[in-house]
Amino acid sequence: MKYQMLISALIAALATSAQAAEFKADPALVAAASKEGAVTIYTANQLESEQQLAKRFNTRFPDVKIEIVRAPGSRLIARVDAEAASGKLAADIIEFSDSGLAKSYEKLLADYAPANAGKYPAEIRAISAKMWPKTAWGYVLAYNKALVKNPPKSWADLSKPDFDEKLGWIPAGAGGTSWTLAMFQRKVLGESEWKNLATKQPVMHPSDSPLLAAVIRGEVRVVPLKTNSIIPAMKDGAPIGIVYPADGVPMTVSVAGISATAPHPNAARLYLDWILSEEGQETWVNNSGGMTVLAGGSLPEGAEKAGLKLWFPSIKEYAELRNGWVNEWNTVFNYRQ
Repeated sequence: MKYQMLISALIAALATSAQAAEFKADPALVAAASKEGAVTIYTANQLESEQQLAKRFNTRFPDVKIEIVRAPGSRLIARVDAEAASGKLAADIIEFSDSGLAKSYEKLLADYAPANAGKYPAEIRAISAKMWPKTAWGYVLAYNKALVKNPPKSWADLSKPDFDEKLGWIPAGAGGTSWTLAMFQRKVLGESEWKNLATKQPVMHPSDSPLLAAVIRGEVRVVPLKTNSIIPAMKDGAPIGIVYPADGVPMTVSVAGISATAPHPNAARLYLDWILSEEGQETWVNNSGGMTVLAGGSLPEGAEKAGLKLWFPSIKEYAELRNGWVNEWNTVFNYRQ
């Protein structure tokens, strides 16, 4: 609890919408990175979001080509394992959205710290001194504006007896972020929350993309979505609304590090230096609908007015509770893969 209150208070107190400072790179590093000419990023994050970041980076550093290798978390880890075992790990940067797995891959990473390291909370960096909070996002609620006239105001509203909107959902075991949401519900809302929600028979979807498509089409009416899924869709004109739940926004922090065998170590360092800077984090928030744990970083448009309660799972509990609680969740929701 102390950990969660500390981080939430820090972000709530320091988040502003001030103009981000322009990133100033070391000229020698830029020259070395330009000579290498490329950087390969292994990530489980949404491809569209990563492409937007790469596009913005290339407006500053056009000589460094970004190659994004994107796969769901389990498949990405399997690829890293296979390449590392054969001594052919091709990644320059490896990004983990699952903090429970990240620590075990520390041995594959080089020593690295950005110039503004002190602006990132030590509690978030407790996973490893080699891994840094590249991106963050929160789970919020989305609803079809044409079909839902009285949207819920909190997670707890969804399981109330009089709530009758058709729900879409993501299984707790689908990935690190959906596990975070399930953990939040049980720890913050109570042990009965899963059972109450299960009575609503939410329609399960494997990830954000099909869930977003389903709520836009009206096949389901209210769904949990990551901010970097719903906000870009809203900007593109999707007929959906957003709710920052009053009882909390479960947060996921995606950490990244430089491979110890990186083919392009200077380009990797330049890219991480940029994305971890004020300019890079501002790009992530404003262009991709993400969130940041950088002190002084901004919040997505509209979020600052919602009186956010940001919830971060304990790193220790995240790993220790996961398998047992996911199995319980599957039983409660009668879910089979």
